[in-house]
Amino acid sequence: MAIAEAGPRNVTAAAWGRVALLAGWISAGGLLLQTALFFVDASGLLPFSQAYRETGAGRGVDLGAYYVAWFERQHRIVWDIAVRDIVGPTAAIALMVLALALVRLRGQARPGMQVWALVFAVGALLKLLSDVVYLSELGVWLDSHFTAEFPADIVAVGRTAEAVDALSSYLEAVAYLILAVALAGLAGALSRRLAMLARTLAGVLGIVIIGWLGGWWPVYAVAALLGGIVLAPWLLLATGRWLARSPAGDPATG
Repeated sequence: MAIAEAGPRNVTAAAWGRVALLAGWISAGGLLLQTALFFVDASGLLPFSQAYRETGAGRGVDLGAYYVAWFERQHRIVWDIAVRDIVGPTAAIALMVLALALVRLRGQARPGMQVWALVFAVGALLKLLSDVVYLSELGVWLDSHFTAEFPADIVAVGRTAEAVDALSSYLEAVAYLILAVALAGLAGALSRRLAMLARTLAGVLGIVIIGWLGGWWPVYAVAALLGGIVLAPWLLLATGRWLARSPAGDPATG
């Protein structure tokens, strides 16, 4: 009887292992591409918008001119924004799937691991919402006929766009905080090497949040590059491969 039941369990474990491998590839590739596209934008490789300048025309006219220049710049790089904020939610969904596979294969029915997987999924969902909120501004940036002829109108649109941008940033910061805490918890279901990598990534995410809140761009940039280009893809790929290679193995090895 036990032998007969072992067969279906092994088949199910192997299927979850394949799911984990695919989710690892998708999430790692998505996060790497999204991070790279963000820094292509933020580093100045793409056109910058002109800074706000005061003239004798009045603050309303000056703000109108500033927002027109900003919107035109966003229109020129709309392809970058669209790609990264479509890839990002795709990667976030893959993160949820990978966490589910990890708990299914290595959680050993422990309630603690299942709770950490749920917390991780909430963090991934908030990251998805952050990207979608920012992506919602495409309705404005796809337009290319901005004019400062009516300054009050363009300033109102500009202030609204800034508010949406701020909402997206705060959602992302909360998402990183939750993901960092969840990574530290899920490390208990990983191999020693992967657990160390997960905890390192959790620390780097904390530095990203501190750098953003403090307005320290060099700190934020270095931590975000390290996390998004190196550590996160490495951890996700390695975890997917680990689960696919030995889905029923000892969590302390590998």
